[in-house]
Amino acid sequence: MRIFFCLSVLLAWILLPLPGAEPAAEGASLQWNGTGVSLPPESVTISTGESRKFEVPFQIGHCKSSTDNVRVGRIEGRSFELEGVSVGNAVVTASANGMKKEFRVTVSSSVMQVYRELSRELGDLPEVGIELSDNVLTLRGEITRPGHWEYFRRVVKRYEDRCHNYVTFRPGPALFTDLKKRLENAGFKVADTISPDTPGQLKFEVSNGLLTVSGYLLCENDIAAVKRILAAQTWLSPEWNGDALKVVTELNIADTQLDVGVVFVGVTRTQLERLGNSSADGTVLSWNLIAWFRALAGGAPEGLTGPTDGKGLYSQFNTDLKGSLVFFGNNGISDFRDAGHLTLTNNSKNYAVYENGGTLNVKVYSQDAANLQPINFGLKMKVRGGLVRADMVRLEFDLEKSLAPIKQEEDYFQRSTKTTAEIFCPLNKTAVIAGQKELTYSESGPGGYAFLRHIPVVSWFMASEEKQGEEMVLLILACPTIAERKVQMTSIPSADTADAEKTISESVRDKSRKTHDREERNWFLKMFTW
Repeated sequence: MRIFFCLSVLLAWILLPLPGAEPAAEGASLQWNGTGVSLPPESVTISTGESRKFEVPFQIGHCKSSTDNVRVGRIEGRSFELEGVSVGNAVVTASANGMKKEFRVTVSSSVMQVYRELSRELGDLPEVGIELSDNVLTLRGEITRPGHWEYFRRVVKRYEDRCHNYVTFRPGPALFTDLKKRLENAGFKVADTISPDTPGQLKFEVSNGLLTVSGYLLCENDIAAVKRILAAQTWLSPEWNGDALKVVTELNIADTQLDVGVVFVGVTRTQLERLGNSSADGTVLSWNLIAWFRALAGGAPEGLTGPTDGKGLYSQFNTDLKGSLVFFGNNGISDFRDAGHLTLTNNSKNYAVYENGGTLNVKVYSQDAANLQPINFGLKMKVRGGLVRADMVRLEFDLEKSLAPIKQEEDYFQRSTKTTAEIFCPLNKTAVIAGQKELTYSESGPGGYAFLRHIPVVSWFMASEEKQGEEMVLLILACPTIAERKVQMTSIPSADTADAEKTISESVRDKSRKTHDREERNWFLKMFTW
């Protein structure tokens, strides 16, 4: 016993710090407790389910844990094993023959258990790799599918404090293809190059996590429509894709001009009632054509609720202005009163003006002298507006028709008709506006056999006379189209018109000669007509 005590004192002396050495940390110095020597305590961390081996500088006689969080395993000589049972803290004491050493153990959640759980839950995502090294769990990879990314974010959120996450999202080609289809279904084409000369096309550029959508569009509504489609794509949101991609737009309105052709058509009530359903190219109105025209004539179209007297109605032909005029011609309507053509800047506040008529100078007398006062008459058209969508145009009309002033006694009377309207019309289609009516009166005769038609009583059998009154609806046809840019002439005008004057002169002389010959041959008939 005396020998063992001497050896313990010798060992304690050996473990004492040398003179001049740095002082040990708090609790790190040897302590004599009256019965033996306590070695400095040691702090260790293990995971649940993990087993680790520890050594002390003496032969272990007894080893125990203060709690059930740590289980003491196999003891051999100076070493022993500890196993983490549950998360918590414990103090493990190893002692023998007056020597003692404490291990302050912290048990944390098992990384291996997390590794197994993540491997199971992320097994269907081949894009994600799970690495376990030095008790550190790391996730790496690149996900291109929104469904996979959504699932990954949901899973990794439960383990974000127990692993290092380096998985990123990168949109794949399928997402860009789907985005292009959505834009094309809305009327926008995605192309490799864009130009103001071809508005309505968009271009995609991806660089350094930035998607730039650029293009030239026809109106503000088109720009808003593109931005709405982009905003609806969840995968373009930095909050969703982890700041992997952000979208910006560079959308401009192209400088566009519209051509608007306007034609006044006079249609009688009789023609409206007999109007057929044939057209120039097989296309008719967007809704029941015959019912609409009969409404103008005073009939009630079927299936139309509300007032049915036809006032203020407008519709549209599913064809351009040329096809609309051919349609009227096929139905025997050829009373085209006036026509004009205007070019206006898209969505400009200024009016495009067309005037066709003349000026009558009227004397206006004053006390001292008489002055000439010019009074304009004829057709005056003012149009402005622009595209509200890529295929829809808003037009404001200010149309005025006036006749030449007529002198009545000492005053002049001028008749005029004015129409102001605002309509929406599809591009390259013909809007039909109704609302003006005119009354026409015609008288013919007396006609019949020469001499006999002027004899009393006999004229009742041999003469004819006709008086007819008709109500006429004045329709306004308007067709907006986009003016072509940079139209080049295909030939020199003089080359096409060099022989025009000669050809026209010969044609006029031939017609005059034929008329003169016909009058010479029919001199006998002139004797019996007056």
